[in-house]
This record gives sequence, C-alpha cells and structure tokens, in this order.
Amino acid sequence: MTGARASVAVVGSGPGGATAAKVLAEAGHDVVIFEKGRSYFSNLTSDLPGTVFSNDELKTDRNFAEADPLSEPRVFRTSTADKTPFVGAVQSLPQTVGGGAVHWDAKTPRYWDIDFKKRSLLGPQPGAAVEDWPFSYEEIAPHYEVIEQLIGVQGSRAELPPLTRRHAPHSTDFPMPPGPPQYSSLLAAKGAKAVGLHPFPAAMAINSREYEGRPACNNCGFCSDYGCPILARIGALAPLRDALLAGAELRERSTVVHVGHRNGRVHGVQWLDEHGNHHRQLFDAVVLAGNSIETVRLALFSNLPDPYRATGRYLMFHWFTDGSGIFLDERLHGYRGRDHTHDIDDFANPEFPGARRAAKEAGLPYFRAGKVEMGGTDRPLGEAQQYVGILPVLAPHKPFGRAFKELMRSSILRDRLLGLTLMGEDLPYATNRVDLDRNVRDWRGYPVPRITYSPGRHELAAQAFYMPWMVKLLEAAGAEVALAIPQEPSARFPVGAAGVPSTDHIMGGMRMGRNPATSVTDSEGRHHQLENLFVADGSVFPTSGGHNPTLTIMATARRNALRWAAAL
Repeated sequence: MTGARASVAVVGSGPGGATAAKVLAEAGHDVVIFEKGRSYFSNLTSDLPGTVFSNDELKTDRNFAEADPLSEPRVFRTSTADKTPFVGAVQSLPQTVGGGAVHWDAKTPRYWDIDFKKRSLLGPQPGAAVEDWPFSYEEIAPHYEVIEQLIGVQGSRAELPPLTRRHAPHSTDFPMPPGPPQYSSLLAAKGAKAVGLHPFPAAMAINSREYEGRPACNNCGFCSDYGCPILARIGALAPLRDALLAGAELRERSTVVHVGHRNGRVHGVQWLDEHGNHHRQLFDAVVLAGNSIETVRLALFSNLPDPYRATGRYLMFHWFTDGSGIFLDERLHGYRGRDHTHDIDDFANPEFPGARRAAKEAGLPYFRAGKVEMGGTDRPLGEAQQYVGILPVLAPHKPFGRAFKELMRSSILRDRLLGLTLMGEDLPYATNRVDLDRNVRDWRGYPVPRITYSPGRHELAAQAFYMPWMVKLLEAAGAEVALAIPQEPSARFPVGAAGVPSTDHIMGGMRMGRNPATSVTDSEGRHHQLENLFVADGSVFPTSGGHNPTLTIMATARRNALRWAAAL
C-alpha cells in the first residue's frame, strides 16, 4: 500500500493522538478520530475556538470533563499481595476532546540526552528494566522545535542553566519570551540561588503575548486542573485543528472497545456511540492514543498478540514529593499566575554533589530525581478541605465556626504557602503494570483497568536524598516553617499526602524497542506482531525521564507518524 491513500482510525484526541492525526491527514490519508469524551469547544477549526471552561473550583472538584469515579472507576493496588485494593479515581486524566492537554498546566521541558540513552550512558539498575530509546536526543530535537512552535511555548534559551543547555541543547529560542514571574516563584528562586542551585524561567505552552490569533495569558490563577477560558493555553487543540482542516473527521463520545485483527494485521474497530449502540468499521490502520492506561486496556480487550506478555508492563508515573514553606509575616499571593513560573534542574543530574555516594550507600550505581517546580499553592476550597481535617486537632472543643473563619482569613495554607514539587524519575519495573480487573466493571459493563504500582529502591533513595535539599531551599527563601512530604506513602515514608498516585504523568505499558521479547512496539511505535497497528501516546516510553512528558509525547508521535504516513 506504500504511497496509497489509507483509512486510519486514531483512538484518542489528546496530545499524541492529535499530533499523529495531523501528520497522517496532511499526508493525504483518510483519518477518523475517536474520542471517548465530549467536546467542550466550538468552532475547532478557527484560530480561537469557543469554550465553556471557566474559573470554577467547585465545578472542577465535581470531575467536570473527567471520568466519573463511580461509573468509570479504576482499581489500584501496591502489589499482587494487596488484598484490599482501592476502587475509584486513579490517574484520571480528562476525558474530553483535547485529552489531558485541556487541563494541564502546560509545562513543556525537553527530555535530556541521557534519557534517550540511559542504559548506554549510565548503566543498568538492579531490579529495573532500563533500556535505551530507539533514537537519540539529536534525532528528536527537530521535532521538539516544530511542536514548540505549533503549541506556542514561552521561555528563554539564554536563561537556561549550563546543565540544561548541555543535556538538552536548543538550536533556536522559544517562540515567546517568559511572561510575568510570580512573586512566590521569585522567592523560591532566591532561596535556590542561596543554596547553590540554578533557577530559571520554566518553559510552558502558555501565551506570554498574542500568538497565532490567541490572547496572552491574563494570569488568572486557574491553570493546572482547569480548562483555559480564553485559550491562552491551546495544547492538543493546535494539532487537532490542523488535522480537521486537512480533512480528518472527529467523533466525540465514541468509545472504541475492540480492535479487530487476523494474520498479523488489524482490520478495523468496534465502537460504542453515546447511546451505547455498537458499530463496526473497517480501517487500513489503527493508531492507539488513549494514554497508557486506556491504551493497554483496549489492547487487552482486543486480545492483541502478546507472545512475551509484555503488554501493560513497565508502567511509570514519576515519583512526586511536595515541599511546603509557610511565611507567617507576609502574603505571597501564590494563587495568582500560571501555577508556577520557575524551575530548577539540578536534581535531574546524576552527578549532583553527594548523589553518587548516597546511591552507593543505598546499594545502587546511581540515582537521579528530576526537575523541581517552584511556586505552587492551593485554592480556597482545597484550603478549606485541609482545615476540615486539621481543625479537630488544633481546636478539639470548637473545631469550626470562629476558628475555621480565622484560619481562612489568615490563609496559612494558601496565601502564605510557598510550594515546591519534585518530579522524581520512575524506573521501569516489570511488577508495575496495568491489567484488567474482572470483578469490577464500568457502567458499560466492561472490566476496568487495574493498576499495580509501588516505588523501587531507586525512587526512595533519590527522594530521601533530595527532601532535605527542598527544606534548605525553602528556609533560604525565608520560610518560617519548611517541610518536605511524599505525595504518596511508602514503606520508607509511611506518611504521605495522598495514597493513590495522582501525578497525571502516565508512561509505559506499550514500550518501544528493537527486541520483541522486551517491548511491545518497535523503534517507530508499530506493534511488533501487527504491522498496521501503531501507538502514539506515553505508553511507548521505555523510560520516564525526570521532566514533564507531554512535549516528548507529541514530538515522538510526530517523529513516528511521519514514518507511518510514508509506509501506508
């Protein structure tokens, strides 16, 4: 079929699916995009689509645009020995046209060169399946540049620290300069410099000025977890718009439940419309792009050939740690802005002073964490919910009423809080995986995904080493109270903030590789056993890196889809 016009089903309209659909449609193929969720946008082919998103904390807390954890739950356990698994919301990315890039805070750093050649450059890790990616940073860099221009990234190449410039060189500057910095981020940057770290303006796909017909960000403060009401943050809608203009068809509220296949090829999909009616349609090729959990779920529903039982294995999330500094004598107004405006990359360096020695003491050849986002805080409802939990301890006789009002007025956990988020690299472990739970079903009657996940020695050792650094940074910034807390508890740190992972960074499960015995897809994201089945989301990642994955999802999807488009 080389050079012929092919019909292609793309399952998912998020960053990877929209990017693949754009490439395939612009190459002349007939593309149909199936999206499980509904669209909250109008006029998608215009420069500035309409939207019903708003700065409404209550609406977001009620899972607006996300899966209902009661009708579409997931199961979570820490190991196969866990007899009391959690059932509910587990890594629930938005189910809507545009996918996870609708509610993201749009941080778009590049992965480093060592991420793509991790085994070759840093060596193996005990108990983990560390592998090189099938391409290098030099090969993916031009695709990074194209995606940065497409979605509109602000940043400053000149202000990147030497470490970042060395490991992730940029041949051109970002499309836009950095926007106004947040005061809380500037305080954190001051503390970082005081302890010898190297802060810089974060790269983010949020307009700092009018760009491609869309307005500059007004720094309303409702960024992460919220759809942008003015579309200063466009995300996956940019490639999706191009795909639609090139002739692709978008079917919202259409859930693909089976991929048909025989004799080493897929031949179509079965899907449900919004009324639950079943449909079948033949296609020359299928692209899976529903995110790691849903893509694996569909692969398992479809009984895709899996001779080495690799599907769903090597799931990675990023192992997060929160730092909190309280400033009693001043208000930081950390809720005004773009979630945060400054990062540090120092902790992503495996040669960070003292890290090699600490790794050796933990029985590891090395460890690394990842970038630190500096400047986050809470919002009013989130703050109030935390007080509900701690007030009975602080004021056991009169836990609410006046005491509650006084805490809300002083706003210790919002207006006086400087937050840090350490993004720890997750290694790929065969025990961390997605499969199906046959005892729990969604409202359609289908088995739900079961996630088995726990950190390894690498993640816990890196976390233990860098938590004191987070405290030192906050104290140097002027915080009267400073502490670092894991987002999820573990055997080493039994007190955690959440319990069930909720990082929204979901990778692995259909990993790329040249060896079919250790991977599911080949070096171009094509299924090893099905020559016309492709994957275009984070599930193809062999390793997780130490930075936000979305830009790399889109760049990898573009790199691979250009090859698929030529081969179909």
